[in-house]
Amino acid sequence: MDGIINVNKEKGMTSFDVLRALRRILREKKMGHTGTLDPMAEGVLLVCVGKATKYVDALMAKEKIYQAELTLGIETDTEDSTGKILSEEEVSISKEDIEKILPRFLGKQEQIPPMYSAKKLEGKKLYELAREGKTVERKPSQIEIFALEILSYDCPKLRFRIHCSKGTYIRTLCKDIGEALGTKACMSALLREQVGEFSLKNSFSLSEIEKLEGEGKRDTYLLPPLYSKENTILTFGKFDGLHLGHQKIFEELFKEGKAENLVPSVLSFTTHPSALFSGERQDLLCTEDEHFTRLQNAGFSQIFLFPLTLETAKMSPEKFLENILVKALKVKHLVVGTDCSFGYKGKGDVALLQEKAEDFGYKLTVVEKALTQDATGKSVEISSTYIRKCLEEGAVEETARLLGRYYTLSGTVVHGKKIGRSINFPTANILPKEGKLCPMEGVYHTRVLLGKDYYEGMTSIGKNPSVAENNPLTIETHILGFQGDIYGEKLRLEFISFIREQRHFKDIEELKSQLEKDLAFVEEESKKRES
Repeated sequence: MDGIINVNKEKGMTSFDVLRALRRILREKKMGHTGTLDPMAEGVLLVCVGKATKYVDALMAKEKIYQAELTLGIETDTEDSTGKILSEEEVSISKEDIEKILPRFLGKQEQIPPMYSAKKLEGKKLYELAREGKTVERKPSQIEIFALEILSYDCPKLRFRIHCSKGTYIRTLCKDIGEALGTKACMSALLREQVGEFSLKNSFSLSEIEKLEGEGKRDTYLLPPLYSKENTILTFGKFDGLHLGHQKIFEELFKEGKAENLVPSVLSFTTHPSALFSGERQDLLCTEDEHFTRLQNAGFSQIFLFPLTLETAKMSPEKFLENILVKALKVKHLVVGTDCSFGYKGKGDVALLQEKAEDFGYKLTVVEKALTQDATGKSVEISSTYIRKCLEEGAVEETARLLGRYYTLSGTVVHGKKIGRSINFPTANILPKEGKLCPMEGVYHTRVLLGKDYYEGMTSIGKNPSVAENNPLTIETHILGFQGDIYGEKLRLEFISFIREQRHFKDIEELKSQLEKDLAFVEEESKKRES
């Protein structure tokens, strides 16, 4: 379970109490909150679950809005009404007096954290020291108060709204306001209305979350594990293989992003939509790890993986656009291909993005498809589907041209039947990786990366028809000019060209004779590549 929950924390609970209750309701251990709320406080408490915990720090850094109540004339050891009263006095202060002094609290300033706070000093929380009767010197923190608004005043109770930066202690602000008025003050109520764009009106109490979870309506309260703290220029899609067509979209995005000073970002789906709805596994051009690495190498500052499940796939195009792209990822410029589709049953398209652009305040750039010619000379769109077809036909040279790089397979070397060793053609065997598309069965000229070194290779993909029937698919590579024990080591194969199809040989000698011809071909091709 991964996502962000906007919890409406109830009075009397600690932030840890909320996490403990959610762990029970959701049966999920990995979670964290984005800023402590004291037991007397209520309101917005953001909780990140599973993979979303990586956004805790970014969410904590957001601006916050509170409603607070202070009581004039009372001083406590905790700076709020839960503490021990240290002094008390009658007050007679007008609303006009308060309005005069509030402006001095606006802007950037230093604030000394209270002793009863979760701040740490030499590994120990200040409130732990305070409970031991110790008072220590605290370094002031830099804070900023953007706005203060009086909501109501009935002496000695003042209710006001505060828009402030991360790290602002409202209890301390209440105490300081009292001192500026020539008296004492303590905080007597606190409601957190907003953290960044997450507001109280869109929050859920623990009882509401438990009810929705029981009804199977998790998508009602659980936001996807996606969040950007900066405005973005973004593209989205599966991008299987990151071929030349995708690269055309990326180039446009980076160009526009640099001109507009926006963070270049990509949202990629973790499952292929067609595989999700058919229920059948679809082998892809990249594993998830390869996919993420290639997106990093492409130059994106932010990479978001959208958890495409049967639940999230039910999201309407309008909701995906508003909640995911605009609110969570702060899109100011979208760059998409002409065949862009999103939302329930892929009903969202370029027309919808154009229609909503002004409403949501983003710019839209649509990139035309990149084209190539097939074997018959017919013009076709460069697509992941077309490249998969090329691989399934053994056309690895065409695949490399359309990807802009060699197609690769990686794996750990395992023990095989050692038939090649018996005829002086030892092989390094790797197992097909689940979910990764293998080229058509056959023999290929490959380049082998082993450690930091490259070697020429001759790779056979097939089921060893000369050995027995109904064998599992194997990937066996004879590495030219290499001798050594590499069992358990990782290697990567880059497919350069197709040599021949798999065939059945009548005996080992015929097999050996063919392998010698294959080897001669690879050696000749290697010389051409070096010259």
